[in-house]
Amino acid sequence: MDKKLLLLGSTGKMGIAIKSVFEKDYSVIGKNTSDFDAQNFKQVRSLIEKINPDIVINTVAFLGIDPCEIEPEKALRLNTLYPKLIAEISNKMNFLFIHFSTDAVFNDVKGNYYVESDCPSPLNVYGFSKYGGDCFIKSLAKKYYIFRVSVLFGEALKKNQFVEKMLHKIEEGQKNLKISDDIISSPTYTIDVADEVKKILETEMPYGLYHIANEGKISLYQLMEEVTNNLGVSVKVEKASYNDFSYIGIKNTYTPLLSEKIKPLRPWQDAVKEYCNNIKIKGQ
Repeated sequence: MDKKLLLLGSTGKMGIAIKSVFEKDYSVIGKNTSDFDAQNFKQVRSLIEKINPDIVINTVAFLGIDPCEIEPEKALRLNTLYPKLIAEISNKMNFLFIHFSTDAVFNDVKGNYYVESDCPSPLNVYGFSKYGGDCFIKSLAKKYYIFRVSVLFGEALKKNQFVEKMLHKIEEGQKNLKISDDIISSPTYTIDVADEVKKILETEMPYGLYHIANEGKISLYQLMEEVTNNLGVSVKVEKASYNDFSYIGIKNTYTPLLSEKIKPLRPWQDAVKEYCNNIKIKGQ
């Protein structure tokens, strides 16, 4: 009988990819904001106890540097205390807990790839709250994986993250995109992440923290230049500095990821090409 997998955040970008990759071999039960409120811990506990899963994969988070600066209490509740709760429940019910974290737990000091053994030093509320969640899971859960990822691209229903925001501007007819060339990360394809998560799970790699990223480190400008070139859209992508745009929280400007435990995923250019082959831009 297929293992029962509870996917929290099933309609988010990472959730969509997880569902696509896992549903052939697992009994995936997807839940989203229409099914439960992650800030209501009594409701979260009740949901998990009712389903009684073998595996819980959490992709729910309060995203964005500025939104977390504006609502720090919400950031701490969703990014720190909510995963803490699931970690505690996982021990009681003996399920495997899989959680996603972020490169934003690091500062900009290293000037190179960050690996699992590097010590986090968050620069903003978002990074701090996500690191808090990591710490609670590591200290409380007996069976867990934490997967840190960087800027993600992939199938998405919402337009609230970087790549989707830029593509929405193109759909609205914008012909010039000014993109930061001084924010460096490891942009990664959600399908590639989901495939690697499934591989780690099924090869029974040791529980713990893993960095998952497509090979390479690039700027946001380079990412969107590659995306628009692959899509063949008539848009000019121009280099800019993140200082050219208004912001509230301190930016993480150099946080590419590399793993000491697993091989890098395929080069980011190959992943972008496949991603672009699978999407359509309205009006183009």
